[in-house]
Amino acid sequence: MPLLIVQLAVLVAVAFIIGCLLGRFLRRRNAAVPDSERTIIAAARATLPVDEKPETPKEAAAPAEAEEPKASTQPSEPETIPVKAVPEAEVVGSWPLEAESPDADAEPVLDPGRPELLEAARRGKADDLTVIKGIGRAVQGLLNGIGVFHYDQIASWNDEESRWIERNIGFPRRVEREDWIGQAAKLANAANKASAKQADKPRKAAAKPKPRRTKKAGE
Repeated sequence: MPLLIVQLAVLVAVAFIIGCLLGRFLRRRNAAVPDSERTIIAAARATLPVDEKPETPKEAAAPAEAEEPKASTQPSEPETIPVKAVPEAEVVGSWPLEAESPDADAEPVLDPGRPELLEAARRGKADDLTVIKGIGRAVQGLLNGIGVFHYDQIASWNDEESRWIERNIGFPRRVEREDWIGQAAKLANAANKASAKQADKPRKAAAKPKPRRTKKAGE
């Protein structure tokens, strides 16, 4: 019995709460309807009626077109400018003058100060220029590249030719400072003496072949 009373009390309380919530919801809904209606009415009044059209501004009067000048029916004749006749050039001789052609046989201009150079070493064998003090492998390669292969070539240079060599190998004042010419002259003289001695030596006669000994019969 007490349990039944408690259940009824709980049901009544739940029903009361649900009723309060429903009533509050319906009250808010009824209060919101007039506000929406007022909004719709105000929007309807603000819109223009269908039949009414906004006034269009009056069209501006078109400017009067400028009258084009009428073209004259008679064409104007072009003015003639007198041209003076140019006298023909007098031809001298029966054949036209030809442009002077350079003489094919003219000798080419030599490089001033250029010494005697060779395309290749004599007899295919170049002197060892590194024996000269101041000439290393790199400088020897430069000298061979411009055509210097032998001591006597260097020994024959003068001052102008020495400067030409220095300009072309990129070592200014090197020939004079290290006395390449003097060293080359000594080496050239020594080489000439050595070759002369070899030429003076008599060549040995070729040894005659010994006759073969033949064995006699019975030996």
